[in-house]
Amino acid sequence: MTQKQVFPWEKGNEFLLACGDVHEPYEFCVMALERFHTLVDFDEGVFLMLDGNRNIERKYFSNISKHWSSLYLEYFARDSSNGFELSQDVSEQRGMTYVKVIDWGAYDWINDDFMNLYIRARGLCHSLTFVLFDLNGAPAAVFSLDRMREHPYTDRDVTITRTMVAHLNNFYKNLLVRPSDVAPEWEDVRGADDLTPREREVADLLCKGVKPNNIARELHISIGTANKHIAHIYRKFGVSSRQELLVRMLRK
Repeated sequence: MTQKQVFPWEKGNEFLLACGDVHEPYEFCVMALERFHTLVDFDEGVFLMLDGNRNIERKYFSNISKHWSSLYLEYFARDSSNGFELSQDVSEQRGMTYVKVIDWGAYDWINDDFMNLYIRARGLCHSLTFVLFDLNGAPAAVFSLDRMREHPYTDRDVTITRTMVAHLNNFYKNLLVRPSDVAPEWEDVRGADDLTPREREVADLLCKGVKPNNIARELHISIGTANKHIAHIYRKFGVSSRQELLVRMLRK
């Protein structure tokens, strides 16, 4: 085995220590993206933080001009009529990381505005993408490491990325855990004590503005089951609409 084939454990350790020292989700993602180049070589990078409805909540571009970042977001939003939304149905698979290599040269350019006006015009050749998930296994942060040259990502690059992403995913989830001594702000509202554990999960997501179809997707239940939980929550809180529920729970 040559030296180039050896996993860079020392650099990997330094990378994880640096990321593990950040305790705010957005800054954690910034650290991860900016430090990833110490492990895998890339020219430009981006990450998008998503809310429970898979709309872009925050974004960060590394070494990408404002023109290209704006165009990227425009195409990202094309399939959504209500803001920027992740259209691909990506969800966490237990014990696995989501890491994907894209060879843009293998795609057909004909009659594809995104390929012609963004990928080709930008000179993008290869992308190494990965996703960090929230506590319910829904995509929370989507990363893309881009190369503007004909230098494909190697199996070693992918192995390094998979190994680091497994740790990053655990770190990220830990940042989302509510401390055990911190109760939801609606905990003392009349009716809250009557909620089942699953109804409490649904109520938490409703308070975050997550739509019923996305609640179903996050909790891996059917939309019918999600709506039944929501109806039970309405009854227990003595309300008849989502707006009334939020007024009652959030005291707005």
